Amino acid sequence: QHQAEDVVMVASKFKQRYECRLPPAAVRRPPEPEPEAQRYNGSSVTELLRPMAAAPCLVKAKDWWTYEFCYGRHIQQYHVEESEIKGDVLFLGHFQSAFDWDDESAKASKQHRLKRYHSQSYVNGSRCDLTGRAREAEVRFLCEEGASDYISRVDEPQSCSYVLTVHTARLCRHPFLRPPAGTAPQPILCHPALSPAQYVQYVRAQVCE
Repeated sequence: QHQAEDVVMVASKFKQRYECRLPPAAVRRPPEPEPEAQRYNGSSVTELLRPMAAAPCLVKAKDWWTYEFCYGRHIQQYHVEESEIKGDVLFLGHFQSAFDWDDESAKASKQHRLKRYHSQSYVNGSRCDLTGRAREAEVRFLCEEGASDYISRVDEPQSCSYVLTVHTARLCRHPFLRPPAGTAPQPILCHPALSPAQYVQYVRAQVCE
């Protein structure tokens, strides 16, 4: 970037335009994770997450409510005062199913792979006064290297329909869920669009500076 700025400053003395070209890597499409996944023979997503069933439930306080997620069992919502639960305990859902990574016909397959998350569905929660239907939730698991399991956020995109985002290092070994490798910065090559005589002057000015 600094080199490009120097070229602009020098070339501006001659009131000439300059041309810059992006490196080939900048316009190349990032590789898809499928080839790497085909070579992967490690534990499945379900196997990587299974130890969470024996681990303590995850808890997150947000505003008035506290959310409790027990892997493979249920999700609860309640209010806490002075370390005690006050009022009713609402169920946001009981475990129903998990996304099947081996099912190529799964409707959400593309979304899950692009956004690199695994999901579970929790249904038949407490009745919602606003909709008259049972509460339900989706839990999305994302890889975070070196992190212990924790609920990063709780959203309610629709009344009594929730999305819990859980970060965990357990999934980071799986190629579909590991964050894509970062790319090294690539230089942008620029050169002034000058006449031959002006180009000689430009080179001399660059040497002097």
